[in-house]
Amino acid sequence: MAIFDAAGKDFKQLGDKCCICEREKSEGLHLYIGYICAECEKAIVHTDTSDPIYQEYVEKLRKNNISSIFT
Repeated sequence: MAIFDAAGKDFKQLGDKCCICEREKSEGLHLYIGYICAECEKAIVHTDTSDPIYQEYVEKLRKNNISSIFT
């Protein structure tokens, strides 16, 4: 997200916190359940569903979805 000054100049570039890697990134997807950075989105898409890391992604997304329902 960019913040602009009164003259419309780009003042500061801010990132959003990824719900998978928990790092601030400036490129990614904003979903109902939260924000997923482009790197994590690519990793999720290219991970086979039988891979144990895929289940970790699912759990992180599920955890984020549950917390967003109550807020």
